[in-house]
Amino acid sequence: MTTTNLATAKEVATAVASLGFQASSETIGAISRNCREDFLAHLSRCITDQDQDGRSKKFIGNLLRCLAPNTINRIKSIFPDATIDMIVPVAKAVPTRFLSAIDATHDPKHARHEDAKAYLASIFAPPDPRSEKESPQFSSEQQHDQQEDRPVDQAAMSSRQASAGSKKYHSVHVYGSNAALCFNATDWNGAPGVMVDAAMQTGPKTYDWKNAVHVWLDINEVGAVLAVFRRWRKGVEFSAHGAQNDKGFAIEFQGQHFFFFFSSKKAAAGAVRAVKILPSDAMSVSILFLTQLAESYPMIPLNELLATVRATHQIEDAAAA
Repeated sequence: MTTTNLATAKEVATAVASLGFQASSETIGAISRNCREDFLAHLSRCITDQDQDGRSKKFIGNLLRCLAPNTINRIKSIFPDATIDMIVPVAKAVPTRFLSAIDATHDPKHARHEDAKAYLASIFAPPDPRSEKESPQFSSEQQHDQQEDRPVDQAAMSSRQASAGSKKYHSVHVYGSNAALCFNATDWNGAPGVMVDAAMQTGPKTYDWKNAVHVWLDINEVGAVLAVFRRWRKGVEFSAHGAQNDKGFAIEFQGQHFFFFFSSKKAAAGAVRAVKILPSDAMSVSILFLTQLAESYPMIPLNELLATVRATHQIEDAAAA
């Protein structure tokens, strides 16, 4: 299972918001059509707290600024036929120079006004055969951008975009060597949370979902698990779940992956079910948890919610130490 098969447009927007950015549906659509794999890889590093040098967050921020509605409108005021898809290649490689060129083009007194116009014209205006010998200052970098751009992979996100508006229910599966987990974003008595199903393996790629055991995670537990996925704490453990208080679960970060433990005293087989969650799956699961957290507190900005989760759970870890 890969990250590119799991992110819906709503989940991408939620994850982007958690980083302090905003992305319109038009922007997400352009990213899906032109650089989906790259974008989700950078987003995955940010969501799973692997972006230690900040390069992935910078890439995302720069790309979103270049594809923002205000930027598109400024471009269209000069080049009416410009499209957002034309911007993506250059926005990936030289976003700062691209945005600076837009500013210079709109300022007739700017020292590089003419160079900036020529640069933008090379992207958005019809090619002029006479200008091949004298390329604008930025043209070599633009050609590099076009070579670096990847083939379009639109089908997966498009299908999920179509279904996201009509289905609130969403789930993510993670498969291990002996068991599998299904994380379901749903609600209980109107309160958002996550239902986790754990099934034992019965054969190659076959799991006993009919006899799966289940545990409901309320929003406080959702926040605690999310803190582990964000690597703000090493692990969390909860017990006394279920009508008979006979179920429990734990999640722990183990250096290169996460490990989810599920226990049920009354399970016919596999009283303890453990599944390794690799970073590729961790992104999708953590975004599901992030989405439920946002559902619970719709009036609070997501970056503020995450700051609260981080602060409270770092305090808990300090107390435990």
